[in-house]
Parts: sequence; C-alpha cells; structure tokens
Amino acid sequence: MRTRLNAPRGAVPPGVPLRERLAALSAPCPMHPSAHRIEAAVIDWARRTGLDADPAEEVHRLAGRAFARHDTGTATLFARWLTLLTRLRRQPAALPGVLAVAGGGEPGHAPVERAFADLWGSCAPGMSRRWRERFVSGLAVPAGAGFGRQLLDLAEPCLGVEVPATLQESRRWRAATEAGGDVVTWCDALLTGRLPVVAAPSSPPVPPVPAARAEAFPQGAQARAVDRVVERMEELWAAARVLPPLVGRHGLGLDASREVIQVACAFLTIPRAYLEGLLESRRYRHLE
Repeated sequence: MRTRLNAPRGAVPPGVPLRERLAALSAPCPMHPSAHRIEAAVIDWARRTGLDADPAEEVHRLAGRAFARHDTGTATLFARWLTLLTRLRRQPAALPGVLAVAGGGEPGHAPVERAFADLWGSCAPGMSRRWRERFVSGLAVPAGAGFGRQLLDLAEPCLGVEVPATLQESRRWRAATEAGGDVVTWCDALLTGRLPVVAAPSSPPVPPVPAARAEAFPQGAQARAVDRVVERMEELWAAARVLPPLVGRHGLGLDASREVIQVACAFLTIPRAYLEGLLESRRYRHLE
C-alpha cells in the first residue's frame, strides 16, 4: 500500500477531503472482531482499579483498529494503557506518584497510581531496563507533546516483543517512530483541542488551545494542524517502506524478524486508528 499527496504541499485546494489527500485511507481499516469484549474488559478493569472508564472515549475502537489482527488480550492491554494515559493527562498532579511506582515504590490511594501499578507490573518485568527508562522518561514530557510516541512505545510490551537496541537506534527506525508519533499526537490534539506548539519548518506556529475551547479553536490553526497530519503520514509511509529490508540486514533470524516487523506494522496501524477516529468524530466529519 502506498500513500501520497494528491496535490503538492502548500497547494491543496480548500475543502479537499482527507481521504483524497491520503491514498492510504482509501483502503478499509479493519476492526477487531471482538471489539465489544475489549470494551467490556476495559470497563471491568477500570472499575477494579477505581479508574473511571468513559465509554464516549471509545478506546476499545482505537485499540481494536490498532491491533485488529492480533488476539483480544493484546488489544485489551493497549486499550487499558490508553485509558490510563488519558486519565494521567487530565490529572497531572498524579504524575509524581506514578513515577514513584515506576521506580519501585508502592502505589498510593489514587486510582491512577493503582491502575499504573497494575499495568506496569504486568509489562515492565518482561522489558529491558532500556525500554523502562525510555517509557518513564516519556511520561515526564509536557502533556500532549510526547503522547504519540508513548503509544508507539507500548506496541512492544503489548506484543511481547522488544526491538534490539541497534535497530531501534538506527536513523531509519527513528524516522518511522517519530513520524508515527507525530501523526497520533496531532490527531489527538485535533480531537481534544490541546494543540502542541509544534509546526512544520515552513509553516507558522499552531497556537495552543485550551481544552475548554476544543470545539472553537481558530479555523486557520485547524487547517494547519490537518496539513501537518497529512505531511507526517506521508513521511511515515516513506519511512516504513524501508523497515523490512532494514530488519533483514540485522541478522535476527526468521522468527525474531517476524516479531520485530509486527512492531513496525503497529507504527502504521496505531496512527491509522487515530486517523479513523478523527474522521468519525462529529467535529471533523467534514474532513472525510
């Protein structure tokens, strides 16, 4: 599958649907056949940990699309992490307690801490110190700025795979993770109104907008943010095309290579899930 811009950057006529600007969106985006079970499992887990699960957020649909071809447990684990990270961004005061738990401390009474302890206890022991340090450092990034990269980092523990350091630190692998993380971050920003202060080098900055004004931020800012999503999705697909041969050159063996490619595929399916969520939202249905 190939994605392309159907008009040169900076010359897209107003009102062109997003699906026409990105050819990748013309292919159907599968949904996990057990999405309803994922939703029920997340709600049950949230109740057990004291964390409210808002059905309106539809994390089960995001997870169901991101891991449509994997088992229910994998998609459910991702949906639980998504629920937790969403709450943590709304309750930044809970971050010190969460970081303390990540450092080996006991969770306090806050539901966010208890929920994090549950997920961290099931994922962290199977991951290397390098992955744990990277993920924890990502939690401390200002809200919104690193959200997409955090979700891509979770592909590894959810799939039960860790990408070798030599591969993960390569320029081409980083290009894919950075582009995929940016697509998620910008889609999430458009949905929540929490726009990161980041822009393409040739574009004016997109001003941050308080969450309370999520449905009323300036039209110009919205258009530039959508342009950024298109640009980074294009760059993501360009970067992803070189990952299979890159993995092959690292001599990982057939089974290990297949596992690592699953992680690389998640770099495409997680952003795609967010793009579909953006197009399904009432606020952005006109983009479709």
